[in-house]
Amino acid sequence: MKMKFTGNIDELKNKLNEKGFSPYKEEEANGCHRFRFSNGAILNFWPSRGTVNLQGQKCESLSQFIHRLCGDNIQNPNIISNDPVTPAQVEAKGKVFVVHGHDNAAREQLELVLHKLGIEPFVLQNTSGSGLTIIEALEKEIGRIPSEVAFGIVLLTPDDMGYPKNSSPEGAKPRARQNVVLEMGMLLSSIGRSRVAILKKGSLEVPSDASGILYIPFEDHIRETVPKLVERLNESGFKMTPENISKASF
Repeated sequence: MKMKFTGNIDELKNKLNEKGFSPYKEEEANGCHRFRFSNGAILNFWPSRGTVNLQGQKCESLSQFIHRLCGDNIQNPNIISNDPVTPAQVEAKGKVFVVHGHDNAAREQLELVLHKLGIEPFVLQNTSGSGLTIIEALEKEIGRIPSEVAFGIVLLTPDDMGYPKNSSPEGAKPRARQNVVLEMGMLLSSIGRSRVAILKKGSLEVPSDASGILYIPFEDHIRETVPKLVERLNESGFKMTPENISKASF
């Protein structure tokens, strides 16, 4: 059973401290925040989607506390797989940052594919904004400390329609939202083209200045991009098992 904690990492720490589960050792790797307790119990928390699970030495009091804390927030089976997944081995340190538009179905498909590959992405929508504007939050995550982002995935979906002002509305073409194009530019300038994969849904207009950038196209489902996406991730230091790649492809 996959449970979700709807708060952020600081709120989870406060809850643990209030109930006397400190001290603990904190670790962070590949999007997972891990709490190691002195009795051998381990609590894993993925802030990007709120997933919580326990491993290590069984601790009944901690287990009961986490179940009460999460209540009935069970992960949607369409979003997360119950099959065991081997975490991807990552040679490069940092987050996998996801930029997306308003196509929630495509975003959820991407999160599912990455989970099956053993990768927990950082999705700004799923995390606490801390009162920051979207640009301030992006600068904090990808603009100022590029080393904290190991890879970027841009999901371009036809969310808007646009046409030149000297043309007619009949000539309007589907395009990605302008904020997604801006965020794509921030990622490319921050960590470089070699560490960014741009997934393009269907036929949509792309920025003319970005014509030299390699796009990974798909029509109906993100899993169509798996072979090329895995290739790009491998080149950036992510090593995924054949079993995980097979799961992500279906």
